[in-house]
Amino acid sequence: MGKRTLVVIAAVLSFGAGFAVSSRGPRETANEKQADAAYRDGAFLARMDVKNGRKAHLSCGRWNSDQDRSSFIAGYEQTYRELSERGSRTNAQPTPVELAGYREGMLDGLRHRKAAQPFQVSKSDKYRTADREYREAYSNGYQEGYYSKREAADLRTISQTSQPF
Repeated sequence: MGKRTLVVIAAVLSFGAGFAVSSRGPRETANEKQADAAYRDGAFLARMDVKNGRKAHLSCGRWNSDQDRSSFIAGYEQTYRELSERGSRTNAQPTPVELAGYREGMLDGLRHRKAAQPFQVSKSDKYRTADREYREAYSNGYQEGYYSKREAADLRTISQTSQPF
């Protein structure tokens, strides 16, 4: 009787495991896994920037597709914002020059994306003639505007943004 019970239990467990594996639904595609990696990469770099007391600096050019770049930015922004709000070692508030650069970069990036123009942050006159502080903020804003999923309604609120991210 003990052998039969073990065989029945083993059969039920085997059937249950097979059913659980087959009922999980469609598996993740390679793009979804890649997007998750890009998001995690952004979150990791944001943690490092906050930990080391650096200002936000997007470097989404590490990824090849627009979807990955968008995912990287989302991961970076969310993590940077959360850690900054928790009171981790953070930087001072952005300067007026940084705010202006970020806003103008965001608007230009969004405008270029909507016009189906190529990514061209360094070709803008605003970028080329500005100082380093403005350029870094402009570049962050441009990347976010170009790769994020923001729509035209967001153009009105960008000018009200008090801080990048």
